Amino acid sequence: MSHVVRQVLFRGGTLCRRGASTLIAGLWPGRSLHEVDDALAARPVSQQAAITSGVFLGLVLAGFFAAQFGWIGILVFWLAVIVIAR
Repeated sequence: MSHVVRQVLFRGGTLCRRGASTLIAGLWPGRSLHEVDDALAARPVSQQAAITSGVFLGLVLAGFFAAQFGWIGILVFWLAVIVIAR
């Protein structure tokens, strides 16, 4: 694998981990984004991938559920995601 491809994959993985950390920190009272991200980064890469994938899978499944209620459901879903991420 070339150096550029590794850099892109590393950066993409870091961004995904940060997104998952943001959602976890929003749902975990008393924990800051920095604490959650550091705890997740300290885990082995396989566990990081599993946790990140699980968070995003849950997000996609919640989006599919919200889509059953039409555009209002999607609106409520995205508003909830924004509120959690804040």
